[in-house]
Amino acid sequence: MHSRRIASFLLGAWLAGSLIAMLACLNNAGSVDEAMGSSDTTARRVIARAERDSARGLLRSLAAVENARLLAGWELAQAPIGVLLIIVLLMERPTRILAAIPLVMLLLVGFEHVLVLPEIAWLSQALSFLPDAEGAAQRSRLDNLQHIYVFVEALKLLLGVALAVLLFVMRTGRRGSRSSSRIIDPLERRALV
Repeated sequence: MHSRRIASFLLGAWLAGSLIAMLACLNNAGSVDEAMGSSDTTARRVIARAERDSARGLLRSLAAVENARLLAGWELAQAPIGVLLIIVLLMERPTRILAAIPLVMLLLVGFEHVLVLPEIAWLSQALSFLPDAEGAAQRSRLDNLQHIYVFVEALKLLLGVALAVLLFVMRTGRRGSRSSSRIIDPLERRALV
């Protein structure tokens, strides 16, 4: 029973961390336009001196670097959480089969970390200083990679929520035996007296 509580805690931390990382990346991406339209007089002077397109490229580049660092760091942090979750689920017989779900989630994280994120980081950096009219093929590739990343994240979150539901509804073997031993048939009660 305690291992399921530990597994639930680890899974909750994993899912919460994933949601926070996604929200932070969305916030970083939106901060470029926010900074460009800033009412701060110092920011306006700097943007005016650097030319608007150059300043936008610099801010896009910064946001791309921050997102890549954040996601790469979070992906590396997910590995020990996933391994611990698998170990905890393997400790109890009823939850051993459920260990396959965090294993699949870990494989998805590995796919993102090795194949998708490095390409997104490189393309984001390369396209930061190009005007919007140039590099249409590369921008399309970047969009496709970002869609793949979001799809894999959504799949990972769905698997995590499914595991949480299974852990929540799963009953222990002891509970069933306790409840059946507490309920005594009235005829049996007479026989015991």
